[in-house]
Amino acid sequence: MNEALVGGGVAFLVAGAIVPLLVRFAVGRNLLDVPNARSSHEVPTPRLGGVGVVFGVWAGALLLDLRGVWPLLAAATLVALVGLADDLSGLHFGAKASAQAVVASGLLLLYPPAVLSGVEGVPWPAVFVAGVLWLCAVCNAYNFMDGIDGMTGGVAVTNALFLSALAGDAGAFLPALAGAALGFLVWNIGPASIFMGDAGSYFLGFSLAATALYAPDGGEVRVFLACALVFAPYLFDTGYTIVRRLRRGVGKGIFSAHREHIYQRITPSTGMHRRTSNLYYGAAVVSGIAALAAARGWMVPGLGLALGCCLLLAALPRLVRSR
Repeated sequence: MNEALVGGGVAFLVAGAIVPLLVRFAVGRNLLDVPNARSSHEVPTPRLGGVGVVFGVWAGALLLDLRGVWPLLAAATLVALVGLADDLSGLHFGAKASAQAVVASGLLLLYPPAVLSGVEGVPWPAVFVAGVLWLCAVCNAYNFMDGIDGMTGGVAVTNALFLSALAGDAGAFLPALAGAALGFLVWNIGPASIFMGDAGSYFLGFSLAATALYAPDGGEVRVFLACALVFAPYLFDTGYTIVRRLRRGVGKGIFSAHREHIYQRITPSTGMHRRTSNLYYGAAVVSGIAALAAARGWMVPGLGLALGCCLLLAALPRLVRSR
């Protein structure tokens, strides 16, 4: 416990100290997220805060017993570099997704998780592809959902805390991740002075998804499914929005920027950022409790609780309009 507190504290201090330096750097070089019709903010804002998160996590993690999970952090850092390239110069979504898939494939091939061999009756290549899709899906869900002040940083802290109770040795670095995300949040709570950018959202999403995938030491699929419930609100909002856009005939522009996520539809102005962030913090807590229940053998109640939380999220836009 003391080691976790020290690692988390160092991560918090390092991230919190680096982020304001990144603000000055980004402003001086005009590396700003300029508002447009699809934005949820109103003033140009630096977008390199994720670099501080990455440095903070590594600084804290080096004080912890990583117990062989450093490949997870290394892979997440490579994905963060892809995001940083996009933050600096802009990349096509296809290029970013391809790079994520390559990193995910390399991680699973060079450092295969036990769960890949724990699925009976399913060919290994199919399980491998599912693992790659899982890592890329959560990574991009974190990126798509990082659209308003304070939300994704706070959800990452909540996800990390619940996963730390479920993931065993695979979650050895999670205290550092939670600390670094909190250090970033100091500067990102509305009105935000900096955004985490793709570097930060990719890093957080990929590292947390990898933790869930590597959690089952004995290959128990049940443990992975329980861990996956932690991400239910973010994955549901992302999947629900994609399906909704497909039904509207968006077609090839399915992954283009828009304002159709549930969280965007209930946040008509910057003054509502804090309310929406708090709602998603609450949803993350509920899904975390569902994950704990599932891990302790109450899979059906856990699934039911997570599903109920997601259905409530889907109803939020209508409930907000009716007020």
